[in-house]
Amino acid sequence: MSNTVEIRITPTQEMFFNEEDYYGIYRCDVNLDDIKKITEKEWTLTRYGNISFKGFCPSLEIGAEYLATIKADTASTYAGSYILESIKQDKPITVEQQRDFLKSILTESQSQNIFEVYNNGEDIIGMIQDGTFDYQSVKGLGDKTFEKLREKVLTNLDMSEILAFLSKYGIKYNMIAKLVKEYKNPQIVIDKINKNPYLLTEIKGVGFKKADEIAKAVGHEMTSKFRIDSCFRYIIGEENMNGNSWIAHKQLTNRAVELLNIPKKLIDEALVNGAEGILCKDERYTTKVVYEAEKYVARKLTEFRSRSKKLFTDEELNEFLDEYCATHGVELEENQRQFFFDWNENSVMLLIGGGGMGKSWLQRILLELIDTRNLRTALLAPTGKASKVMQGYTGRDASTIHRKAGVFDNEEEANKDITEDVIIVDESSMCDIFILAKFFNAITNTSARVLFVGDDFQLPSVGVGNFLYDVIHSNAVPVSKLKKVFRQANGGILEVATKVREGVKFLNDTDSGRIVFGKDCVFHLVEQQYVRDGILHHYKNVVKRFNPDDVVVLSPTKKGKLGTVEINKELQKIVNPKSATRKEKEFGKKEKTLYRVGDAVMNTVNTYEIETIDGGVADIFNGDTGKIVDIDEVQKAVIVDFEGIVVKVRFENVLNSLLHCWATTIHKSQGSQYKVVIVVIDKSMKYQLNANLIYTGISRAKDFLLVLGQAEAVNVGIGKFANMERRSFLQEMIDMYNGNPNAEAELLADSYRETDDEEEDCFK
Repeated sequence: MSNTVEIRITPTQEMFFNEEDYYGIYRCDVNLDDIKKITEKEWTLTRYGNISFKGFCPSLEIGAEYLATIKADTASTYAGSYILESIKQDKPITVEQQRDFLKSILTESQSQNIFEVYNNGEDIIGMIQDGTFDYQSVKGLGDKTFEKLREKVLTNLDMSEILAFLSKYGIKYNMIAKLVKEYKNPQIVIDKINKNPYLLTEIKGVGFKKADEIAKAVGHEMTSKFRIDSCFRYIIGEENMNGNSWIAHKQLTNRAVELLNIPKKLIDEALVNGAEGILCKDERYTTKVVYEAEKYVARKLTEFRSRSKKLFTDEELNEFLDEYCATHGVELEENQRQFFFDWNENSVMLLIGGGGMGKSWLQRILLELIDTRNLRTALLAPTGKASKVMQGYTGRDASTIHRKAGVFDNEEEANKDITEDVIIVDESSMCDIFILAKFFNAITNTSARVLFVGDDFQLPSVGVGNFLYDVIHSNAVPVSKLKKVFRQANGGILEVATKVREGVKFLNDTDSGRIVFGKDCVFHLVEQQYVRDGILHHYKNVVKRFNPDDVVVLSPTKKGKLGTVEINKELQKIVNPKSATRKEKEFGKKEKTLYRVGDAVMNTVNTYEIETIDGGVADIFNGDTGKIVDIDEVQKAVIVDFEGIVVKVRFENVLNSLLHCWATTIHKSQGSQYKVVIVVIDKSMKYQLNANLIYTGISRAKDFLLVLGQAEAVNVGIGKFANMERRSFLQEMIDMYNGNPNAEAELLADSYRETDDEEEDCFK
């Protein structure tokens, strides 16, 4: 006898539902004709004559009828408790059934408009499922409304089979929904996964190892091309996450043998025969999209360099600079003055220098020079924080590269043109190769000049590539490098940053207690067990005098007692404590995170067309910060105000999208500035610490810097310099384009023949 039954149920109460993983508990009435199926198994109902079940399912509509497969919950002590195996909603067949179903999804007028077009008894639901429904002929049904309608139809009617198929492997419902949305039909998804389980690696949160578990469970061939190619992409993807563009043949094959546990001969054969999406260049393996992006950036840099011409005569420049200095009572150091002549002669170049060397000042002067010719300017940065800093020191509007280039806009507005005459990109060390490819692709002004500004001692991009380092060391793009630090007399922050940059130790390993540098910098050196309490003590004092938005705690890591996750939990108690007047909601299972109205949060993913509270859409980018203004249990969304853009972050996306940001990692702080910075440098972080990381952290402070930790840890970090080299193709591509007129032909003659589609991949 089967241990399951299929019954018709009507949900009457949602007792619990988690949109993060679509696990729900519902109380339901059972169709009278199906109650006997339960009693025949000697199962029970609750004392109210209904049942409750728990399991993975879509969010169910109260009052709608569903067909559910259940089994007894033997672990429960409550009568009438069951475990849900699968659930679906019967497909409406008659006109009246379809009319009622559509009314539950659409407005009365939208539903009526559909039946005015389809008035001959057509199977409207079936047409929506198979893609033959012409929504454009229906008044009041736009693209977004129809997409929501189609998704609702698929969710309610066709998700049960795929849900049952994948939930036993731990694949979450919201992940499945993304595949269904892409392939339009749940059955197609099941067929594709049966044929190639490694298709699941296209879903965020499912890597090769998880897909491999599922493949083994469904009996997929362990030597299949799908498996081997997916493993190659996974290994190269790991390298990409570390910033490297490629991996050597030996390292790739050794890692593949370890993961695949098949003979090395088969792996070598797969590489010889060519793996899908993988490119080989001189025994170095990469993905085609990475290679194309690097090649495109190298070509564009060379193109810009080749069309360089002077805008001003030397006499005009000297006259302008002399007048500026006389008017403002300042002097330009030799390297600073030379920068303007270098810029004047080159359509693309780099301005490099550390804190206090005058990069911001030179940009302000340059903008005044540009104004004399009425040239249009675009000021850009990789993150929202960095663009706001740029806007602050220039006094002019600045934007993220993403917004300016239209990287995440919808199809009608995609590929925005950058038409300005002069483009300045600050914090260019943070630019990965993909955003640079999109940036150059958006420039349509053939006379445009591009100036990349950066600090070559800061950490490289968290994404793929090492743009600033590669371009500097290619010797093919002019670099104006500032060398002299000016503002040290103002305080200790700049003095300490300069010493760290130069690798000069300024503490003895045995130093302890409070050590002051200048007017604005304090090192509080304590034993490890007191660091956490020290953070909280000093933070409490600081936020009495400063707005919490102007204060940040920086740590090298997210994990551990001194990591940002744990620190934020404690800072939340200080800045935004529990209150009867503030809504809050906890997310996560093993590692729980509490979000509360009033919390400061940072967006951690580029989010395309997120819904705003006024019914529109907006793009929110990685690094944007905001405040939680509401937690809406009805719409199941956390409402966040990102400095005037108020959006709905769905419950299922909160943990993947939002981090508390009273404390953040040093990497995440790049491009930002705060009035007060508390930096944690502890012995427990020795392996992570280096001079570049410490320099990046302390140089975020504008008014006051407090460093908490031990002198020994600081000295260990200062004594190590980060390996600023990464494995990439960009430098050699720039060299090739710059010195070889046949470079294009040579690059095209690599191990595969380029197609137009492949070149476009780097802009997706």
